[in-house]
Amino acid sequence: MATTTSDASTGSAPVHVSHQSPVRRLELNRPDSRNPLDGPMVDALSDAVAEASAEASVRVILITGAGRAFSAGGNIGNISERLAVKAGADGRDPIAGGNRRYGRFLERFVSVPKITVVAAAGAAMGGGAGLVAAADLAIASSQATFGFPETGIGLVPAQILPFVAARIGVQNARRLMLTGERISAAEAYRIGLIDYLVDDPAEWQLRIDSVCASIVRGAPTALATTKQMLRQGPGMDAWHGRGLEDYLDAAADTFARQMRSEAIEGVTAMREKRVPDWAR
Repeated sequence: MATTTSDASTGSAPVHVSHQSPVRRLELNRPDSRNPLDGPMVDALSDAVAEASAEASVRVILITGAGRAFSAGGNIGNISERLAVKAGADGRDPIAGGNRRYGRFLERFVSVPKITVVAAAGAAMGGGAGLVAAADLAIASSQATFGFPETGIGLVPAQILPFVAARIGVQNARRLMLTGERISAAEAYRIGLIDYLVDDPAEWQLRIDSVCASIVRGAPTALATTKQMLRQGPGMDAWHGRGLEDYLDAAADTFARQMRSEAIEGVTAMREKRVPDWAR
């Protein structure tokens, strides 16, 4: 695969875009804060995916993360500011709107005609693990870890839950989300959260290239049509249709209620490095 386009964004952009024909690589580019999936990151990622999806030369959309972590998930460092924002003209809690933004991205991400690959070389937590689950194919290094810590700080995995459950099954999702257990890449591979496990760091890029090359050997329309057919299998229509949209809308409202209640204590306890009141 020959490089046809180099860096398509500035070094400070939330998402660093490069093109190695026929692969469009999107690198989460906030390593100092562990690539949080906050508003600017999600907006930049959404735009980059849409652009890649519209280009005929792109066959694979590859998402990676800069630095030691793939993504720590949603940003809760600004909880005070988020709690202070007043409802808009529609009366809806702005926290719900912010939460729903990521779900809308995931809905579009799973439906693009290109084949999507996520490669996580470090920790993928919460929304980061949800992004892994939403990809067509997922690769991880043996150093990667995964988890859904939301309930431990009084939140819910609102927008990612259906995508995770679709990949690993309801019971595995139940175990990980209700306990907040952090799992190794080997366990993630065992339960199907990832499709490829790379033990040797020297083999990391080679495995990514190999997976992408295997995809590209398929015919573009055949790949896109097969992906669409998988979305239309028994029981899948309702999941991908209006039912999912309604579910995620309601989940965003639930997230907002939690942010304004138990999460206040949960985030405070985390910052103070103590157990929250409900766990004493």
